[in-house]
Amino acid sequence: MNFKTTGIMALVLAIGIVAVVLLNKQDEKKEEAEDIESKLLNIEKEDVTEIILQPSGIHCVKDSTEWKIVSPVETDGDKSSIDAIANMFSWANIERTISSDPAEYGVYGLNPDQGKLILIHSEGADTLYLGDKSPTGSFVFARKSGSPDVFLTTTSLQSNIEKKLFDLRDKTVLGFEKNQVRSFDLKNVNGSFSLAKESGEWKIKSPGEYEADETEIDKVLNRLNSERAKEFVDEAPGDVRQYGLSDPGVQVDLMLGENRAKKTLLIGALDGDRYYAKDESRAPVFQVDSAFVSILNPDLYTLRLKDLADFSNSDVNRFELEFSGQTIVCSKDTSGTWMILKPESRKAKSWKISSITREASQLEVVEFVDDAPSSLDKYGLSAPKVRAKFFVNDVLQLDVFLGEEKGDNVYAKVAGSESVYLVEKKVLETWRPSLEDIAEEPQQVEEEAETETTLDQ
Repeated sequence: MNFKTTGIMALVLAIGIVAVVLLNKQDEKKEEAEDIESKLLNIEKEDVTEIILQPSGIHCVKDSTEWKIVSPVETDGDKSSIDAIANMFSWANIERTISSDPAEYGVYGLNPDQGKLILIHSEGADTLYLGDKSPTGSFVFARKSGSPDVFLTTTSLQSNIEKKLFDLRDKTVLGFEKNQVRSFDLKNVNGSFSLAKESGEWKIKSPGEYEADETEIDKVLNRLNSERAKEFVDEAPGDVRQYGLSDPGVQVDLMLGENRAKKTLLIGALDGDRYYAKDESRAPVFQVDSAFVSILNPDLYTLRLKDLADFSNSDVNRFELEFSGQTIVCSKDTSGTWMILKPESRKAKSWKISSITREASQLEVVEFVDDAPSSLDKYGLSAPKVRAKFFVNDVLQLDVFLGEEKGDNVYAKVAGSESVYLVEKKVLETWRPSLEDIAEEPQQVEEEAETETTLDQ
């Protein structure tokens, strides 16, 4: 084969490749054109600035990235719900064109139409007119401005046009960012409470100064943040007394950010299984369910920290139990084996030791009895029945005294605190073991040692 023939063949191949590429591009453009033509509207969600629904008269306007409803009332919009309408046009298609004769509009429920959706966007405005559902119910008849065509499209067009004001408005009970809450005041049927966050931890400041239960505080704030109104009953109340909101049964005042911006929620009268409520910064009165209101009615016991220990069972490496004139001292060695050090040196039953340390790690207040007792005598704490000390990495973590019994509970006091509590009585027996109860039998220890020696050999 000479160079001339080779050159011709290379040229033919190159022309073939170019032809294939051009054909592929033409096919891609054709498919793209067909996709655009089949789209219900060729609009991107980001380009939509206003949405108007008829016959409801709901008019939504985008303010930067947020939605506002300007008619029939002025209020914030539910961003996700309104975005869902605008986003519909990224996927909704014209399934099939049925007719182009305006005389047939009535056959398809389009003369008059059942409703319409007006979109205002960066390129202008488009109107979609809604007709009846198709006989199978799978699609809906519709047409759009600027074209006589009646077509079938997704029923999502119908469900979106038929949205109610409640569906699209912001239903937030009290809008705030949880991480911005610096303090809050809560008034409810159980009293008035003030709480503040100090060095990342919640403290009760009133009616007294106490450690707060972080789980309970989170429960209140999380529910406040996530709760949504169940119904709006009055858009512009002239007098809120009829709703029990002039002297609310529950009031929450949140202080947000460094400038302590205030957000207030009022809970008023009960109506069936719902309560009237109002965000003090907004006009409407709405209803919330009773389950939400119950979360806002904790008492002081619920809000206070009830855990007397801040360590896990496995963290304890030493403990001392003093009772009936004797002291039992146990320690865990580096292999994790528990040994009795006092009153004599013996190997301990690990499962018995676990029950003792577990009671310590789970020790919880059943009742706050007295935060400033004039005497400890009446609680049996001036001469306690048990004193128990628990160590983590040989650092004392819990030093607790147990006194007289009261029903199923026993009075308790932690060293360094004046407060007297009630804790479950079962701890009293667990922390008064006999030596034989917690120690391994000497014969068993010897047999274990012999077994280990045999295995080593």
